[in-house]
Amino acid sequence: MLRYALPLCLVLLGFAIGRLTVEGAAFAQDAGTPAAHPPTPPSSAGHETATVPEGQPRYLAAMREELVAMGVADAACEASDSQRAHCTLTQSGSSTNREYEVHLAYSDVTDTIYAYIDRYLVATSEAEHTDALMRRLMELNWTMLLGKFEWDPTDGEVRLAMVLNTDSNFDRRAFRSTVRSLAALADRHYGELNRLRETGH
Repeated sequence: MLRYALPLCLVLLGFAIGRLTVEGAAFAQDAGTPAAHPPTPPSSAGHETATVPEGQPRYLAAMREELVAMGVADAACEASDSQRAHCTLTQSGSSTNREYEVHLAYSDVTDTIYAYIDRYLVATSEAEHTDALMRRLMELNWTMLLGKFEWDPTDGEVRLAMVLNTDSNFDRRAFRSTVRSLAALADRHYGELNRLRETGH
């Protein structure tokens, strides 16, 4: 009988010491001893987004970076307010070497970059061949998947424009393609459209 009594006493003694240790720790915590800090969650630094400068539209810095990467030396980009910005740059046509003034009007309100060539042509409403030019512009608009011709009847300005959506993200490849395609499309049609404006055929 004594052979089993000693191990049983040791088990009971261990149980009692364990209870005292737990109760002592709880008492110390209640008395103001700070509890151990919970495990720190894994760092999410790899998923952080770029910080947007205060007071600037969210993708203005990215637009500047892409224009520099494209080698556009004369690009000037400025914030109009905290949600809008405007870039001006020059692009040369590959076949005519004609220079086109390109504007990029960016808005966080509409989530778009409105790219257009300023005063691509001028055809006032009273000019002799404007009707023929308008018909041709509408024919081209019907065939183009990207880009459109616009006409302001108040001063006769004809624009070639494209719109890039930025509602989900800033697609750098699409941005470069828009800027380059705008100049290429302008150069492709300028000779025909300018001749039509001047001669009617």
